[in-house]
Amino acid sequence: MNNKGFTLIEAIVSLAIFIVISAALAQIIVVSIQNQIKITTTQNMFDQAIFALDKIEKELRMAKKDTDGGCVGLGNNYATSLNSITFLHHDQVSGLIKCKKFVLEGGKIREYISENKIATFVEGVDVTGDVVNVEDLRFNKIGDGRDDNLQPKITMIMKMKNKKIENSSSIMLQATISQRRLDL
Repeated sequence: MNNKGFTLIEAIVSLAIFIVISAALAQIIVVSIQNQIKITTTQNMFDQAIFALDKIEKELRMAKKDTDGGCVGLGNNYATSLNSITFLHHDQVSGLIKCKKFVLEGGKIREYISENKIATFVEGVDVTGDVVNVEDLRFNKIGDGRDDNLQPKITMIMKMKNKKIENSSSIMLQATISQRRLDL
C-alpha cells in the first residue's frame, strides 16, 4: 500500500521540533535585545560623563584670578570644598565677570552662576542627567597660592554609576586641568 501522507505521530514530532527551535530562537532574540538596551544605556552614561567632564574642564581652564576677593578669596583662582569648586569666569554672552560653582547635589552635578563677582548663588542647572548617579566628585588644586609662582592646576575625579542597569559597576574618570590664563 502506497500512502502519500504523514502519520499523526510524524506530524506531532515535526511540530514539536518546530516549537523547540522557535523557542530557542525567541530566547536568543530576547537576550540580544536586552544586551542592546544595556549597551545603549551604558553608552548614554558615558556620553553624559564625558559631556560633564568636558564642560567643567572648559570652564576651569578659563578661570580668572580673584583680585577683589568676593568669589574665591583675594588672589586665588579656585576655592574647593568637599564635592564643589568655585571660581571667577568670563561670561561670553554678557561680557561680565561672574562667580561660578560646580557642586555634587543629590547624585547630580549642578552648575551655579552668580549675577556678579560675589559668590551669591540662587538657582542651579543640572549638568548630568537622569541616567547617571554621580557617587563622588572631588577637586584637588595645586599651585593656587598667591606667592607660590606655580600655574594653578585642578585634578577632577568623578565616580558615577548607571541608574538604569541593576548591579552595574561604577566608573571613575579623572582629568587634570591647567588654567589657560597665566597666573601673574
